Amino acid sequence: MASTAGGMARRQLRQFIPRTTVLATPTPSCSYRTAAAAATRPFSSSAQAPSSWPAAASPTSDIKGKARADGPIAIPAPPRAKTIADIHALKQSGVPIVCLTAYDYPTALSIRAAPIDLCLVGDSLANVALGHSSTQPLSLHAMIHHCQAVRRAIDAPLFSAPIPGIDLPPPPLVIADLPFVATLGSLDTVVAAVGKLIQESGIDGVKIEGEHEAIPLIRHLTQRGIPVMGHVGLQPQRIASTSGYRVQGKTASDAKHILDAALALQAAGCFSMVLECIPTRLGEHISHALDIPTIGIGAGNKTDGQILVMNDVLADLTSPGHVLAALAPAEAQTEKQHAVMPAASPLAPAPPKFVRNFCAPGSIGALRIAAVQAYARAVRDRSFPNDHEAYKIKSTEWAAFLQLTS
Repeated sequence: MASTAGGMARRQLRQFIPRTTVLATPTPSCSYRTAAAAATRPFSSSAQAPSSWPAAASPTSDIKGKARADGPIAIPAPPRAKTIADIHALKQSGVPIVCLTAYDYPTALSIRAAPIDLCLVGDSLANVALGHSSTQPLSLHAMIHHCQAVRRAIDAPLFSAPIPGIDLPPPPLVIADLPFVATLGSLDTVVAAVGKLIQESGIDGVKIEGEHEAIPLIRHLTQRGIPVMGHVGLQPQRIASTSGYRVQGKTASDAKHILDAALALQAAGCFSMVLECIPTRLGEHISHALDIPTIGIGAGNKTDGQILVMNDVLADLTSPGHVLAALAPAEAQTEKQHAVMPAASPLAPAPPKFVRNFCAPGSIGALRIAAVQAYARAVRDRSFPNDHEAYKIKSTEWAAFLQLTS
């Protein structure tokens, strides 16, 4: 069964870009047309075979091939994507860094609707997209597959040129988790896995969970120009050794261990650091101690930036428990449910006649975009996370930590 998305590509192009600014040809492929043309003329003929590449189209013809008198058109440069330098500049200026995960084409498209600085293709996709109980089963092949889908959305051709009246945020930096199974083996084997991930997916860098034991690998990669994002605190890839998803750094010695690991990873060449599930005070202390940006998830609002899993931002279905809760009798509901659905834009491409939108007058796509935009605003103005969405450390343990670090 074919999707309706592919057939709407040209209609989208014509809807948002004036006809006089588009170069197009009636045939979709270059190789077949030029081969056919060559077969109908003598080999020695100097006649030029027509090409169906847009670059070979006449710059003085419109989308239907009619002649125009206004001469060649100027082709605008594509939007500049965020870089590591931009992420560092945000830390220096005190502007919170907005990061969010994406796993596929729809989630990555919503990233482009908001000023997201860094998009992480996280190995949490093993949980929320593939249904595994942990991130460990995720394979390198699966990660490449999902990264390719995200990259296609981030770099979609329709985003490549400015469109009057539409303020499109620039593309984010795209980083991917190195899967747990890819970190096993010799240094050469892991380096080869990183190279394969970057080469086949087009991502900008990798995130590696680990502390002092990961330093040789991180140093090896960063010295060869591969950007690496560190990750300390709770490390989901090692959930078995931490006895579940528990807050880290709640004692003075544990907090000192996390601080030392973050400093060592920075020295190894990491360009930024994820701090996961640690007390707010510790997140703030590490953020001041490091020169590189810190990105918190469950680390309070004093880090240099925030990241969340896309499915959590949307309160999407991530567990069978969500289905059972929705099917529970009405009297079991704690409060009355009210559906809030943003209205679909009238500019959105119309579906085929046989399709009915059962979310009307809204749409899941509009809801996803609205949620991503609201998340970006909340991170920027530091209203997320608040004190109720963060963890604390006992005053006695914090005092002991300060003595250890003095």
